[in-house]
Amino acid sequence: KVSSIGKDGFFSGVVIGGLIGLIWTPCAGPILAAVLVQVIRQETNLQSLIIIIPFALGASIPMFIIALTGRTMIKKMSFFTKHAESIRKVFGILIILSVAYIAFDAKAQSLLSNSVTDKPNIQALSLQNALEKSYQAPELSGITSWLNTEPLTLSQLKGKVVLIDFWTYSCINCVRTLPHVTAWDKKYRDKGLVIIGVHAPEFAFEKEINNVKAALVAHGIQYPVALDNEFDTWTAYNNRFWPAHYLIDQKGQVVYTHFGEGNYDITENNIRFLLGLDQQSNIKSDKQSFTTKAQTPETYLGYSRVENFSGAETVQKETVQDYNVPSTLPIDHWALSGRWKIDAEKIVAQEKGAAIKINFNAKSVYLVLGNANADKKPISVTVTQQGKPNNTKQIEITSHTLYTLMQLDKVENGILQITTDQAGLEAYAFTFGS
Repeated sequence: KVSSIGKDGFFSGVVIGGLIGLIWTPCAGPILAAVLVQVIRQETNLQSLIIIIPFALGASIPMFIIALTGRTMIKKMSFFTKHAESIRKVFGILIILSVAYIAFDAKAQSLLSNSVTDKPNIQALSLQNALEKSYQAPELSGITSWLNTEPLTLSQLKGKVVLIDFWTYSCINCVRTLPHVTAWDKKYRDKGLVIIGVHAPEFAFEKEINNVKAALVAHGIQYPVALDNEFDTWTAYNNRFWPAHYLIDQKGQVVYTHFGEGNYDITENNIRFLLGLDQQSNIKSDKQSFTTKAQTPETYLGYSRVENFSGAETVQKETVQDYNVPSTLPIDHWALSGRWKIDAEKIVAQEKGAAIKINFNAKSVYLVLGNANADKKPISVTVTQQGKPNNTKQIEITSHTLYTLMQLDKVENGILQITTDQAGLEAYAFTFGS
């Protein structure tokens, strides 16, 4: 936890800002550095705003007074006039020392944090990143099916530590969390942890129980999974993300949440803390980056959420049409060639040779694909990177799931083409990784 607004942020902002009136010219760099360090150490935009406003006031008020009083004030302050250079140096040293203190304090906190998360052996001494106010966990509701268990309720799990994991099997972000979640299940189930995977489908095919069953086998999931096909439990938790973790203590209170990937060390520490496990355990810090600023964003192909379509023709809803790729394709944009039908959440190839092109910037490229043919005969797609003939692969599409199109050695820009060998190929959404 960084410094509190009430104690450090406001007054330090006024004091540091006020010093600018006397030493702006020679010490602008150190002063601004001090403020930037303070801002970076805040956890929210509100906190940053609260420190910036008093800093601005502290900087502007002395300058305003000086502007009004002018030379009269300077003449009366003969001491400051005669010793201006020395005063600037003294205040300059003070500011540099304040910057050093702030930086040292931040480093100390970092080292303290690392002592909890970076060492191979740590102790679960406290709840990290806990909610400021815990709340009663909503009951699981509207579950259409249960897998790996008989139906469960949170009320019957009182006395257990429960981790609710909202996920869906074609989501790459969810897929990357699953090795951690399954490891926690194996490691802590016998010690009182119950993991419940609440499967909330993003696409219609994810509502089919056999598809979810296949995903459980593919990812080695043995903990209970609840099919929340109508999003009743999702709504009860006011959830908005895949994946999302809600950690519930033995009293049935949600005490910690995390949305998206990462923070696995913190989540595991909190599991151990709630379980009362103070003995040493191997918990390694997680500093992996999953995205870059320039990375192509998730790209949906169905017309209900379509973005960055740059075909020569406009999208025709629920209509079979011939499409053509334009001569130039902007970064992060995609286009079609051949005969396609564009539905609300997917596009469907109507002929052999139909293709998708996308101008991407990423290290990894994924695409949710499906097979619409009644006989489920495998559809073969050819994936090629323009200008790199060696970057070509064949993928057999037999089921509706997430497929890896390309894994590069580093983040780079390129144009990828996906070509089908027959009609019936369904494509839903691109996702990317770094």
